[in-house]
Amino acid sequence: MPSITYHHLEPIKFPLVNKYYQAQGSNNRASKNQQVVIAKNQENHIVGVARLSPIDSHWLLTGVHVAQSVRGQGTASQLVNTLCESQSIVFTFAFEHLTALYQGCGFEIIVPADIPCELAQRFNAYVKQGRKIVVMIRKN
Repeated sequence: MPSITYHHLEPIKFPLVNKYYQAQGSNNRASKNQQVVIAKNQENHIVGVARLSPIDSHWLLTGVHVAQSVRGQGTASQLVNTLCESQSIVFTFAFEHLTALYQGCGFEIIVPADIPCELAQRFNAYVKQGRKIVVMIRKN
């Protein structure tokens, strides 16, 4: 199994993350106010990304993406755990088919009525777009 390393990334290097997303066919983009963790393979290529976005005074886990070549090896879980370990509370809007992954990282499903207004507005907009998502929270 290839060796994967995990790194918190400085905002000046976020263009590398955006190139990764683009190469993977994703519309995600890192912005300077976020916290970002990347996974790198032995060849020093980015093979995964996870981001925390500040929404008012809360943190929202977004943009978790792992390259097809390393899926199923725990890379996503390690990205999420590395990124979230320094925050006391993190929310995420997980696709329904990925809830078990996030539960394995310590997230619990909660009802949308239990999230702060700023997050609820965003969640409701995503649901109106037809996304099959659930609200989850992780408390450290």
